[in-house]
Amino acid sequence: MNLLTDLTVDQWAVLVTVVAAVIAVWQAAIARRSAAQQLALAERIHREQNEPYVIVDIQPERNDGSLLLVIENAGPTVARNVRISCNPPIQSGWAPVGDEPDLTQVMQEVLARTIPMLPPRRRLTFLLDNRSRFKNTELPRVYTFTVNADGPAGAVETLEFTVDLDAMAWALLENRPTKHLETKLRKIEKAVLALRPDDRPSSPARTLPGRLGRQRPSSAQSGVAMPGRTSALGSASADDVRQSAGTGGRDEEQPDHAQLGDHHAQHTD
Repeated sequence: MNLLTDLTVDQWAVLVTVVAAVIAVWQAAIARRSAAQQLALAERIHREQNEPYVIVDIQPERNDGSLLLVIENAGPTVARNVRISCNPPIQSGWAPVGDEPDLTQVMQEVLARTIPMLPPRRRLTFLLDNRSRFKNTELPRVYTFTVNADGPAGAVETLEFTVDLDAMAWALLENRPTKHLETKLRKIEKAVLALRPDDRPSSPARTLPGRLGRQRPSSAQSGVAMPGRTSALGSASADDVRQSAGTGGRDEEQPDHAQLGDHHAQHTD
C-alpha cells in the first residue's frame, strides 16, 4: 500500500494505461476466440447441410407387419463408401424352408459389404423377420448400427443409431398394420345391421286428415272380446255369411223378381 501511495501522477497515468492495455488485449482475445467459434460453427453447418446423411433402421412393413432393414440416404448429396456395422450381430428368427435363403446370413453379408454409392433419397429395403420376432425372447432385442461414409468434402462424421424392438412393439399396438382393415370391417358391420328390419327404429304413425286419421281397432287387434257380435257370428249360418260377403257387408234386402216384372209391365202400358 505504501508503494501505491508513493506513486506520482505520471506513474499513476502509466499504470492506468498498462491496465487498460491488458484489458483491451484480453477483450480482443475473447472476441477473436468467439469469432473463431462462430466461423467453425458456420462452416460445420454449411458442411452438414451439404453432406450425405445415411440412416440405418428396422421398420415394420405396413401390410403384414414384417420387419424390414432399411438403409436410406436422407442427405442432399451422394454418399460414397458407406460402411455399416452392427452390435450385436444382426440375427433373424425366420427359419429357412427348403431352398429359401437364410435371412441371418443374408443380412450379415449385406452389412459386411461396402456400398460404393448411395444417391440422395435412395432407400434400400431388406426383409429381416416376421411379426413373431416380437415374441421371440431368445434373440437380441436392441441393436446399435454404426455408419461411416464419405461425402463431397471427405469423411462424414460417424453416426450411431440404436433400435429397440420392444419399444417398436408397443408403438405398433396403436398403429398396427391391420387397423385400417378393422375400421373398414366395423363400417361394413354397421351398414349390414342398419339394413336389418328388426334393427330399424319404429317410425311414428302418419296422421291423415278427416276420418282416415285414425284406424279403429278390431276385436282381434285390440285383444278385447265383444260378446254381442261374437254370439251373433256364432249363430249365423254359412249362407248368411256368404250373402253378407257378396253384398260387401251391407244389410240390404234383395228385390223380388215378380215385383220387378209387374212394375215393368205397368210402365210399358
